Amino acid sequence: MKTIKVTQSASGKFAPDTATVSVEVKTESKKYGEAVSELNLKAEEIIKSFAAAALDKNEIRKSGASVAQIKRDGKTLFAARTEIKASLPITDGRMERVLAAAESSGMGWNSEYSLADKSYRNALAAEAVAAARASAQNIAAAAGVKLGELCGVEYAAGFGGGARLMRAAAFGGACAEPEDVEAVESVTCEWEIA
Repeated sequence: MKTIKVTQSASGKFAPDTATVSVEVKTESKKYGEAVSELNLKAEEIIKSFAAAALDKNEIRKSGASVAQIKRDGKTLFAARTEIKASLPITDGRMERVLAAAESSGMGWNSEYSLADKSYRNALAAEAVAAARASAQNIAAAAGVKLGELCGVEYAAGFGGGARLMRAAAFGGACAEPEDVEAVESVTCEWEIA
C-alpha cells in the first residue's frame, strides 16, 4: 500500500493555573538515625506552618526524601534532605500566607508554576491533525495523486507530565511573576494514496 505520511506540530502559550511553593529541608548528623529524626521534625514544622496558612492535607506533600553518607574533614556524616511542597490555584488568596510560611522557615525555597488544566491538549492536537491533512493534500496534489483514507496516527505530547516553569522566589516575600507556559502537541498522520 502506498501512503503519504506527514508529521505536524501545533503549539500555544497558556497562562499557568497552579503555583507550588517548595521548601528544601536539610539536616546533617554523625548518626544516620539522628539525621533522619531531625529531618522529620523540621519537615513536620513546615507542614504545620503550611497547614496554618489554611491549606488542606491534599495541598501539602513531602517528596524526594533521601539520606547520603558524606565525608567532610575526614569525618563521616549523614546528610538528609526532603522537600515540602504546597500547591494551590495561582489566584488563591492564601498564596501570601504560604509564601510567608516558606520565608519564615529559614530554609531555601522556590516557586514553581504549572498548567494543571490539560484541556489545551485536545485543541492543539486537532490543530496539528488539520495542518497535517492540509500538508498531505498539498503533497498529493503536487505528486498528481489523490489523498485516500487515513490509515494511521501517532500522537506525542510536548510535555508528558505537564508543562512547568521554575522561577526563584525573591527573599523579600514576593513571588516571582509567572510566565506563560508553552505547550506542543505533535501528530504523525498517514493517508493511503487513492
